[in-house]
Amino acid sequence: MPMRWLPALLCLTAAPALAEPWACAFTVECNVTEGCDSTGFQAQVIAADHAGDLFLRTAMGASPLTRLTPEGALPVSYAGATHDGIAELLTIEADRTAILTLHMFDGTAAAITHFGTCEEMT
Repeated sequence: MPMRWLPALLCLTAAPALAEPWACAFTVECNVTEGCDSTGFQAQVIAADHAGDLFLRTAMGASPLTRLTPEGALPVSYAGATHDGIAELLTIEADRTAILTLHMFDGTAAAITHFGTCEEMT
């Protein structure tokens, strides 16, 4: 390969990869029926097995996720469901702000939305 391509290749390898894992801290929680309040809800998007499957890990446990957008670019969105049937949708914007919405279906349908930020874990 000619040396003239080396600077271009170095630029390509120097760009940070935008992918899992993510550590998210949510400071506002909004309930459809109760309004919004401050919170300290934490979540992580992790690849927890050798197959590269993704999971959303919170204090309540870990649940499988599917990336809805192409890998390596922001914004990124993920969707999943817990073992209890709670649907999850997480979006991380280019500025690292994040929205996590949980949809519950046990009896009366309800939704809780968390607002915060996510940072890449190293």
